[in-house]
Amino acid sequence: MTGLRLRYLSLLLASGAVLTAQTTGALQGRVLDPKGRPVAGARVAIGGQALQGGRTTVTDESGAYRFGLLPPGPCTLTATKEGLNTAKAQLQVGLDRTSTVDLVMNAVASATVEVLETNTSVDLKATTVGSNYTAEAISKLNVSRDFANIALLAPGVSQDNAGFKVYGSTGAENSFVVDGINATDVEFGTKGKKVPMEFIQEFQVKTGGYEAEYGKAMGGIINVITKSGGNEFTGDVFVYSEGAILKTGNKHQNDGNLSKPLLIEDKTLELGFDVGGAIIKDRLWFFVAYDRRKENQTYGIRLGPEAGQHAPQDSTRDLFAGKLTWRFSESQSLIASIVGDPETITGAVKSPQGGIGTWDGQNKVGGTDLSLRYEVTGERWFGQLQVSRHQQSSSILPGVGGNQIQLVDQAGGGAQSGGFGRWDDKKFTRDNITGSITGFLGSHELKAGFDLQSDSADIRRSFTGGQLVTLLADDGLGTATSKVYSHYWWTTAAGQVSPTFDAPSIVFASKPKHDSQSFFIQDKWSALPSLTVNLGARIDQTDIKDQFGAKVISLKDEWAPRLGVIWDFRGKGQDKVYASFSRYFEQVPLDLVIRSFSVERNPTTYNFSPTAYASDPAAEALIGSSASIVGSYVEPVDSNLKGSYTDEIILGAETTFRDRYIFGAKFIRRYLGRAIEDGLDVNSPLGDYFIMNPGVSSPAGVTYPKAVRDYKGLELSAQRKFANHHSWQLSYLWSRLEGNYEGAYQGIGGADGTGQLDPNINSAFDLPEFIVNSYGKLSGDRTHQVKANGAYEWDSGLTLGLSFTYQTGTPISRLGYHDGYGRYELFLVERGTEGRSPDTARLDVNLAYTLKLANKHRLRFVVEATNLLDSQTATVIDQRYNFAQADVGQSNPNYRNPFSFQAPRSIRLGIRYSF
Repeated sequence: MTGLRLRYLSLLLASGAVLTAQTTGALQGRVLDPKGRPVAGARVAIGGQALQGGRTTVTDESGAYRFGLLPPGPCTLTATKEGLNTAKAQLQVGLDRTSTVDLVMNAVASATVEVLETNTSVDLKATTVGSNYTAEAISKLNVSRDFANIALLAPGVSQDNAGFKVYGSTGAENSFVVDGINATDVEFGTKGKKVPMEFIQEFQVKTGGYEAEYGKAMGGIINVITKSGGNEFTGDVFVYSEGAILKTGNKHQNDGNLSKPLLIEDKTLELGFDVGGAIIKDRLWFFVAYDRRKENQTYGIRLGPEAGQHAPQDSTRDLFAGKLTWRFSESQSLIASIVGDPETITGAVKSPQGGIGTWDGQNKVGGTDLSLRYEVTGERWFGQLQVSRHQQSSSILPGVGGNQIQLVDQAGGGAQSGGFGRWDDKKFTRDNITGSITGFLGSHELKAGFDLQSDSADIRRSFTGGQLVTLLADDGLGTATSKVYSHYWWTTAAGQVSPTFDAPSIVFASKPKHDSQSFFIQDKWSALPSLTVNLGARIDQTDIKDQFGAKVISLKDEWAPRLGVIWDFRGKGQDKVYASFSRYFEQVPLDLVIRSFSVERNPTTYNFSPTAYASDPAAEALIGSSASIVGSYVEPVDSNLKGSYTDEIILGAETTFRDRYIFGAKFIRRYLGRAIEDGLDVNSPLGDYFIMNPGVSSPAGVTYPKAVRDYKGLELSAQRKFANHHSWQLSYLWSRLEGNYEGAYQGIGGADGTGQLDPNINSAFDLPEFIVNSYGKLSGDRTHQVKANGAYEWDSGLTLGLSFTYQTGTPISRLGYHDGYGRYELFLVERGTEGRSPDTARLDVNLAYTLKLANKHRLRFVVEATNLLDSQTATVIDQRYNFAQADVGQSNPNYRNPFSFQAPRSIRLGIRYSF
């Protein structure tokens, strides 16, 4: 019966593989004699702290061996055969990397030949570009205590307001995976999880060239594996503190031209522990970790009667992780994992632009992720099956503002008064079933896979007082008609109300979902000993369902081919020339279905009252606008709508010098093939928007151009593997990013001109006038980027780690105000031609001393300096040229002045006791 069950499971695994990211690594190589001839029948064993019970295999007739599903970490490899010596090697198994180690056995049975650090840093089986960072490497660098910031060390990765830009793709187009769990934000596609450094075993960022098993991203793959237990009982207790006395002041807090609040003070205290060990040696391991972080911030209010006053923000974050690893047979394991990051923020949960009632509230974010993974290993195959759930909350609710109406004084510069304004209560769940099987057939490494995913949301939102009121004009005469107000709120579905002026205010509610399936097959074919060809294809499908369960969009036949060629041009396993072509499809976040298919209808009226809803024709005449209701129950969708995708071409080379230095060069071209966006159907009497592929389908009577985003980059890199106490990495990237479409995150536009995060329903193609002058340099264009990081370790226990980043500024556009939208959406001249923001540089330092105690106990003291040089250069520039559509010339005196700056220098102190 057991055999039948295993056979059934093998057939199930044969239908698919994990499509998000791997949690293990692989090892391959050959056992040879001194003349380079294969040694068949040699017994090869691998063992290490992260590997339960070790693994063994026997070399084939070509002397080859291979291991799969290896946990990342240091290992020892041993080859034995009667009549020959024992050969050993020390190596590091990398997360989702295939290490290559060749062993040489001599005919001297009494001798043992041991070679250290034999595995190459060049992956000869993949065209993937990116970086891996072990827990040890991370501990030597200052990465701001946030796991995702490790990605910024890698070439090709920069920041935008949504997260990390990877080779031109926006921060809302990446995939984040923790212990095999898809932890990407369900609503917007940004980072959806926080993991402390002490929890991490290894971190990986894939920036391009990845195989068909990876999808659901048009940018990068952020892959994290947390620690597991071991046969030895080990752990840490740690505390970190960062306070006002350890920071320099904000040089710009008294700048009179600024309107946005500035961070005045920031204090943090972090306490935690982690512990792991064996419940049953080599059979059942455990790992448990907890981290509590308390942060107190103070912002300075810049606008209105409260200008000069302070607004506090306090947060408490409870991070935890747990893992059980059970090896219940020689070839089978179960791994159960839990990772949580609930956080509660109180005080200034909104940008403070007025009195306390407008910003005081409570923000609850984060959640708990669960997974159960089964792994099985055979002689020439291995597979895995995982069930996981990602949960997250994102609620922002009013505090002392109660239920008062919020008033925005647009005529006076944007100050706010009254109540809290918009509030949101949101909960999200993602369920995945993923599985994989890999088989070795001669020179072919075949892999196939599936991923079944369901995303759901429970949304409630509205405005305090039922509406948002904006003062648009004030003639200062103090008469009954001196002040013109606009009123904005949510109302019921079309057909349930009559004219705009009596549309009732409601609490908007929605429970939509997505169901998606992905399948792939790929082959790593060793066509010649020095030539590998990677062929693969994946197909994705997503059904988007509204709150009633009706299918409103079905994205089918998303075929994504992958092709890669790797040539080991010296035949030593240390060098390669490679090329790849990849197509990446977007995983559409839930924001589109929440906003476009959930009865989201918004009236706008104009009158002379700060509270009444009814529109007044006299007020409409004064501002040249008419009352309207925008939105509908179901937006029209092009019947031929297809998914968004990006194509990528990479040409590169890597070479190893003196077994220690790796030099690389690559050219990257990544361009948008198709986008999903919405635009207004000007022929619709209801003012409906239209979901389309711009340039492929358009509403009747309106021609929207094709969405274009074209990235080109040339990257040079060098690194030194750790030896003689130190290691380092260095990279230079020249790039250009042009087009008329930013992507899932729109870097400029919106109410204050600093961007919009509404994937697939951004404003880029909303109106015909928005596309005028819209082609040019995109907001993420940076011509030059230089990155360097490294660490030196003294025998005394002192370590010094440095990381440096220099990047040129981003383009500035001349944005015009659109009266109908009440936002900055017009390009008054060609996009990106009004100069650039300043170049920025940042140096971060990690200085630590480890005191060795009895019984392998250690006490580590850490001093981390962030922005050591205290560079407080402007990072965001005000691109708003005018305050009204009818303005002639510049009416914003702050145009091209800074909005925000690099954070001042700060010092973090830490102590960690390890046992």
